[in-house]
Amino acid sequence: MKLWKCILLLSILLLIAIKYFALTIEYADNDFIFAGLIIGFYFLLFLIVSGIIFRIEYTIYRKYSDFKVFKLTFVALLIFVAEIGLHLYIELKDTSDVIIEAGRNFDLNHIKLELRENNTYKLTNGSVLGNSYCRGDYVRKDSIIILGTTKSDKLLKSNYLAIRGNEIFMINSKHKIIDSTFYFVIN
Repeated sequence: MKLWKCILLLSILLLIAIKYFALTIEYADNDFIFAGLIIGFYFLLFLIVSGIIFRIEYTIYRKYSDFKVFKLTFVALLIFVAEIGLHLYIELKDTSDVIIEAGRNFDLNHIKLELRENNTYKLTNGSVLGNSYCRGDYVRKDSIIILGTTKSDKLLKSNYLAIRGNEIFMINSKHKIIDSTFYFVIN
């Protein structure tokens, strides 16, 4: 195969793979209603380009009987294995058992807080079109929960939470409730 064709196919393959990885990572923390279609489109595009590369290299292999011609196919196979690894990593992030699950449903939206055994939390801010997730570490001292990060779509105004009865409220560092209308109900 000519060098310019090889470079062109490799660059197309890498651009598709990079976009696929970026979207997969982005949608791991944001469920968008059409995310599966968009990611599936890039995966299908990746498979089509990989098939074209394999067909070209297999034709050359039949002519010269040299396994060295499968360089781009090998790169495509490595990218495919990396994609599987990325999906496994994303799936394994939330496998720890949930200790406390609290949430609240509004008309078309909902919020949910999951505190896990491995001292991580998952905050879900959901709507009809999809969910956004915020994950991080937490420390629990009796009825006070201190979240490690509060990058939650500006949903939480404090990283301090307090369990009061069957509800979880946001509190300040002096343990005063910040907003009595915003709370989670423990399930």
